[in-house]
Amino acid sequence: MPMIRLTRTDWLAMGVIVLAYVVAILLMPSARDFALLDDWTYANSVQHIVAGQGFAPSQYAQATLISHVYWGAAFAWALGMNFTALTLASMIMSITSALAFYLILRVLGFTPAFSGLGVAVLVLNPFYLYLSYTYMTEITFTALTLVACLCYLLGIRRQGSLVWLLLGSLFAALAFLTRQFGLAIPVAALLWFILARKLSVTRALAVVGLPILSAMGYYVWSAGFGPTFSGSVGRQELLGLLHPAEWAQRASRFLYFALFLPGLMVPLWSRPKRWRIALGLSLVTAVVVYALWQVKLGLVSQGQSDLNELSYTWLSYVFSNTTVLTLLYCLGAALAAWLFYSIFERAWPTVQGLLRRKIEPAPAHFFFLVGTILFLGTYLVSGGFLDRYWVPVLPFVITGALYTVKGRSWRSLVPSLLVLVIVASYGALVHVDDYASMSVRWTAGRELLASGVGIGKIENGYAWDGFFLGESSMARYPNPDMAVIGRIFPPYEVIDPQYVIDSQQRAGYRVVKQYPYFSMLRGMKEREMLVLKRQP
Repeated sequence: MPMIRLTRTDWLAMGVIVLAYVVAILLMPSARDFALLDDWTYANSVQHIVAGQGFAPSQYAQATLISHVYWGAAFAWALGMNFTALTLASMIMSITSALAFYLILRVLGFTPAFSGLGVAVLVLNPFYLYLSYTYMTEITFTALTLVACLCYLLGIRRQGSLVWLLLGSLFAALAFLTRQFGLAIPVAALLWFILARKLSVTRALAVVGLPILSAMGYYVWSAGFGPTFSGSVGRQELLGLLHPAEWAQRASRFLYFALFLPGLMVPLWSRPKRWRIALGLSLVTAVVVYALWQVKLGLVSQGQSDLNELSYTWLSYVFSNTTVLTLLYCLGAALAAWLFYSIFERAWPTVQGLLRRKIEPAPAHFFFLVGTILFLGTYLVSGGFLDRYWVPVLPFVITGALYTVKGRSWRSLVPSLLVLVIVASYGALVHVDDYASMSVRWTAGRELLASGVGIGKIENGYAWDGFFLGESSMARYPNPDMAVIGRIFPPYEVIDPQYVIDSQQRAGYRVVKQYPYFSMLRGMKEREMLVLKRQP
């Protein structure tokens, strides 16, 4: 099968994608002097590299990180060590991810218009958009994963071209050196060649050689640094799988993702015929998911869960899932019912045919194998499974959704496009609001430091506390094993909160200064970040 030839329309579409990113960077704030989410720990790793200390495994991140932090270090060397440079590094990866996804969709047979639509659904997702303006690993990992998948797909289409397979294995290795789940890509490629009866020793080495060498090298090298706090957390999460209660808990979390997971298997299905069954099951699923999500919010409000998990509200959760699923006849919840219905009536015979090698797998099956293995690996290993973890899975889900509407008229997709506009607008407002509130929060903290208040006397939110005290606070724990010190956030153990910076008043504190900022999502009005001082 010949490699796809890019037309003038393709080049125009990719030019529009790049131009849209340029406009987004110009119109939406991207310069920042504050950390977001967990990117403070990655920024600290970059800072060590720029200072000539080299790279060492992070105490707070379970990911391998090497590709990610050296990519950020390249921008820090060129533009200076600051969060703006690191944001630009992520944004370049976000553009790369968008272009690679466009090309993948073209390779899979979608028209330029539908390929562009798939890219729009990806990059306008509130989670993807928000993370593109941070220095988190999700965007870098997604970009490297998609580039690796593109190379493998071209190798498959070119009858196992070794050049493309080697390029795919190179980017798969780089993906692994960002997050361990990058191994899902070569494993999926190997399985595809086995199912297609096209595996040879040469192809096997081309597909998995570099990723295996990178994995072995990393674990041998990192073992010399001893145990880390993040490593002990990961180990405890794995040990939790030995307990039935943990499986029950993870099964309940699975319902959070029931609204989009079926997209991974859409190409294996036919159209459902019994919409009454589908609609009924979809409504039940929607009610259960909503109820469990409200329970989770209640636990957080009672202090029984990590407040950082509420970086996104339930509304952004619903919108983010709807963005992906709106392509499925604007009935996203029905997709969950489609899973239960289709597995028994449609999907199983097809899966059996693939496993028994009665049906030759198509290139699309490789792509969906990657998505399935990637999700299962992340879901099983990570006990928390925060919402942002499934961002790298989005391209696979979106592709499945596109298969269900392939060949339909654009008029029939007008409701989907309207929902996409609403969701994209919401995502942009979340980004602008968060940048505004975090900017004044860090400004208030820096002014306290300038006035002579010690860093250990200021409580200023997770990102500030982690960035300034994350590394030094670990010094008090000679043994970083979570089984010994408990699942804590070490900076909280060393802070004596004489001053607290927050948007809410706190008992036992008085307001000493106010920092106004404008919020669009919270009433389109001015709000205040408060500097609170503990009363004697």
